[in-house]
Amino acid sequence: MSGPSGSGSPEELARELRAKARVAATAALREGLVDIDNRHGQHMADEVVALLDIGDIFDGLVEAGRGTGEDDDEQPYELNTKYEW
Repeated sequence: MSGPSGSGSPEELARELRAKARVAATAALREGLVDIDNRHGQHMADEVVALLDIGDIFDGLVEAGRGTGEDDDEQPYELNTKYEW
């Protein structure tokens, strides 16, 4: 079913695409919060991040079968729900 490493199987490509999407979403959130902090102060950025539903933002970007021990070296990036620098 699954080919050799680097074979470009649909599952591997989907996993890579989800990882890229998580990275892009995390970067966009961080950039947006930095912008809010610069324009309105950290207090406002803290309030904004408290209003975000992080689970909803990343819904659909969770890997199928996660937690099975596969891809231990490819763990997804995590976004802290607390605004930290």
